[in-house]
Amino acid sequence: MRGNPLKDESYWMAGWTGSASEKGGVRIEHFDYVASRVPEWRVSWSEPEDLKKGPDIPTNASWKLFPTD
Repeated sequence: MRGNPLKDESYWMAGWTGSASEKGGVRIEHFDYVASRVPEWRVSWSEPEDLKKGPDIPTNASWKLFPTD
């Protein structure tokens, strides 16, 4: 998971768990954050080769899916 992408000093963060949600997308959890449900494009299941490169963001992308659970 990438930290705050709106800041120049964003970075990839470890320690997240993710699982497929029955409502679509991926439910992500981390002990420091509230669990949420996000689109698949926001999740990387392996460490990226370039840790400074962010994900490819689709046009008109949703960042968070509701309801969370």
